[in-house]
Amino acid sequence: MKNNDKTFSIIDKLVSTGKIFSANFTKKDGTLRTMNCRVNVQKDLKGVGLNYDRRKARNLIVWDLHANAYRTIKTDSLNWIRIQGNTYNFETL
Repeated sequence: MKNNDKTFSIIDKLVSTGKIFSANFTKKDGTLRTMNCRVNVQKDLKGVGLNYDRRKARNLIVWDLHANAYRTIKTDSLNWIRIQGNTYNFETL
């Protein structure tokens, strides 16, 4: 299992600006997926919020720009993030 605290601190630092980034991760079925996404999107919120702690569940909640919908990425399956031309590898954490 990857170091979740370190992963979240890096992710929070990288994507807190709300910029678009690419994320590559391994899906539940074992296939790789690369997604263009953003965090901190306020679209289509119901005002209730999450009913669990995303850090304890090891989840990254993103807005998928292609599907125009929220998606959840397990941080344990995250391979890399590319933002502003820089790639950050999480496979070695």
